[in-house]
Amino acid sequence: MMSESKKPLKLLRGVAVALMSLTVFFTLVGGAGTTCAAFGAEKFESMAALVPYKWLYQVLVVLSLAAGIWGIPVTVALVRGGRHAYRDALLVLLAGAVTSGIQMTASQLLRGDSAPANVRFYITAFTLVVFLLLRLPSIRDRLDFSQPFRGGKSSAGGAALVLCGILALTPSVWAGPTHPQAWIDVLRMPLMLGGGASLLGGVGLWLSEFLLSRNAQQRTSTVQNTI
Repeated sequence: MMSESKKPLKLLRGVAVALMSLTVFFTLVGGAGTTCAAFGAEKFESMAALVPYKWLYQVLVVLSLAAGIWGIPVTVALVRGGRHAYRDALLVLLAGAVTSGIQMTASQLLRGDSAPANVRFYITAFTLVVFLLLRLPSIRDRLDFSQPFRGGKSSAGGAALVLCGILALTPSVWAGPTHPQAWIDVLRMPLMLGGGASLLGGVGLWLSEFLLSRNAQQRTSTVQNTI
């Protein structure tokens, strides 16, 4: 029988998956949101200082979107299990931290304001630190990302979907102060559709796990009563 110290840390793995999902979401949205500076800085007075450096922001858009898109199958692998899931997650997080860090620094120097790139950088850096801490000797032997996330898959997936859904449904709250309303309006419909589907999917996963757990308990109780 597996000792208590060797049992997988389901809660910690669920938190790691949720953080990874949140980071991938911000990486994708950050890459898409940077297009206003990368391809249309001259149209906005607040971005006039960025015009000579549009090439830099265009590179950051491509790299951020690439990292975000790659992060989707990597996040799935963290749940399903994969030989290189943990390594790939570190690479995605490192790419996200570097691109958001460069954008944050450039925006602060050029226009005196690093938002919202700073938020993306802090979230990515925090998630990267958490994943690095998972390699501590006292944790890594009990947390194997190469194996499927048994018994906690629905909880982790549901938490990630609900979190991303809430963010997708509230772009005016976290993007409104730093992005032109016209750009928010362009992305509003796909964000609303995707966010609504994500939120419903997450709640559905939680509900399905609750019902399965309840049915399992009822079957166990029935068997015990018949013995």
